[in-house]
Amino acid sequence: MISSIKNKFNSFINNDKDYPLLIGFLSGFYPLVFYYSNNFEIINSWQHFLFFTFAFLLVPTLFVLVIYKVFENVKKLNPYKKHFLFVCIIELTAIYLCYAYYQGFRRIILSGIFVLAVILSIKIYKEYKKIAVFVALLSIIPLLSLIFILVNRLNPNRLSWMKQNDAIESTKFVSKPNIYFIEPDGYAGQKSMLKEPYSYDNKMYDWFGQNGFKVYDCNSNYPASLASNASMFAMKHHFLKNIPKSPFELESGREIIVGNNPVVSIFKNNGYKTFYIAEDEYFQHNFTSKYYDFYNITNDEIAFHTGLDLIKKDVFDDLKKCIVSEKNSQQSKFYFVEKLLPHHIHFDGTGVENERKVYLNKIEEVNSWLKEVIAFIEKNDPNSIIIISADHGGWVGIESLHEMFTTKDKKLIASIYNNLLAIKWNSKDYNKYDSKLKSNVNIFRVLFSYLSKDKSLLNNLEKDDSYRIINDGFGRKGEKVKW
Repeated sequence: MISSIKNKFNSFINNDKDYPLLIGFLSGFYPLVFYYSNNFEIINSWQHFLFFTFAFLLVPTLFVLVIYKVFENVKKLNPYKKHFLFVCIIELTAIYLCYAYYQGFRRIILSGIFVLAVILSIKIYKEYKKIAVFVALLSIIPLLSLIFILVNRLNPNRLSWMKQNDAIESTKFVSKPNIYFIEPDGYAGQKSMLKEPYSYDNKMYDWFGQNGFKVYDCNSNYPASLASNASMFAMKHHFLKNIPKSPFELESGREIIVGNNPVVSIFKNNGYKTFYIAEDEYFQHNFTSKYYDFYNITNDEIAFHTGLDLIKKDVFDDLKKCIVSEKNSQQSKFYFVEKLLPHHIHFDGTGVENERKVYLNKIEEVNSWLKEVIAFIEKNDPNSIIIISADHGGWVGIESLHEMFTTKDKKLIASIYNNLLAIKWNSKDYNKYDSKLKSNVNIFRVLFSYLSKDKSLLNNLEKDDSYRIINDGFGRKGEKVKW
């Protein structure tokens, strides 16, 4: 068998036949499987598949074939048709790989590669087939990785962790006030802000108390948005199982948050109209099937490529429009509103102290925004429940991703996980249900217990543990954080 493969390889390399279709195909195939294996959770829709198949495979294949035919049929160009294929397999692969890696193009780098390829083609243009074989071999690892991802997707028990331990999904509400869930991204908790590395007395917490909110000493269960929100909307721990290559991704996280999840299902089963209002398309980038009744960002607005933060919506303006348009409706409403402030730090290289100052400035900005939003809601919907909950802390004091997932410093751990949770209930009865509310994963279970007046739902609260990612040499997995 090995001898047969070797003979076929030698025959391919040594024959004088050209393979423009193969060169065009391989130029895009390796970058395509590399791109998919590293970004599957963001681009796993059929729309993405058709778009990237066209862009990465059909376009380069037709381009190489057409231009090759020009070289082949033009007498002066004919002697250089192999030179053309040599340059194509190098330059086109570089162009697509650059896009796959950077989600954009690096013109200087690509120009340099093109010049180098042209120079090399003068002497070794006949070696283009060997380069093509090398590109094909490079495709094997990301292709196997992609196959593994796809096979895992076929597992019927893939999302079994979301199964509830009781009949909460069929619970019936006794009262049905409108619910406003406002999520300021990365807003640190009061306890952590008063200490290092924040060292900041956030007066907003006093304002919450003075305006009828109960402020909870709350910790997020996970360090980043997708993992935290997926757990919160599932009302269950996923323990960071099956983590994709990016530490900020979570298998099916977007489908859980934006699509059908137990929380939205329970609201809809109780006659609620549901609204999803976000500032950007981060949770919607893979065109998840619609389940909320309203989205302020439609799939038509979302670009195919993974360069994020392309959309910037005024979520307050969108919320106001929804509230006004629903003013005369008797149907109960659930609003999920995500605001990308104060946002976590970004390890931008300016130093811990500078990032702290930038973060605290954003705290002041989002505080003003929250006051304005809350005032509008209270004016137009005074009997509603308003939940202000961050997805995690601000990460201030962390110097790198490595430190974020390995630190044992209790102050830094608190900076990552201790988050804002303040709720303005619509009656005093809430204190019969919320005594054990200490982390995001249990927010909705406590809320549903209150709305249904069913304390038995509190018997299945999830543990208030927090988890982070570790790499044990066999892949990423979740590790319980030791405070």
